[in-house]
Amino acid sequence: MFNITYNGIITVNRGDSFVLPLQLNAGTTMDPAKYNLTDRSYIYFGVMEPNEPFENALIRKKCTKKDVDNSGCVLIKFKPQDTQCVLPGKYYYQVKLQTFNSDDPEDYDVDTVIDKQQFFILE
Repeated sequence: MFNITYNGIITVNRGDSFVLPLQLNAGTTMDPAKYNLTDRSYIYFGVMEPNEPFENALIRKKCTKKDVDNSGCVLIKFKPQDTQCVLPGKYYYQVKLQTFNSDDPEDYDVDTVIDKQQFFILE
């Protein structure tokens, strides 16, 4: 089972496979504009325990331009092994966008595109 509410709360069953479609907004909530990943940008999705930083995520996903569907949604794919060893409970997820400004691997920006939201894992 996979469910995402209108306000972004995600609920999944431990060990299930699911695909989370993510629409990136480059605009505002009042004036949305679709953001398209490029060859020089990545999406990072992390699931953390409460009060843990993004860098300590239990589950980490990196998405590239190859993970975008025809409608422009980034598809974040979960396999059974991503959650099967995680205890049921309340966690948080966060999404960050990394964009490279030049060919220098140290020349990049990171923006949090979705701040911490609840992520529940059920038995």
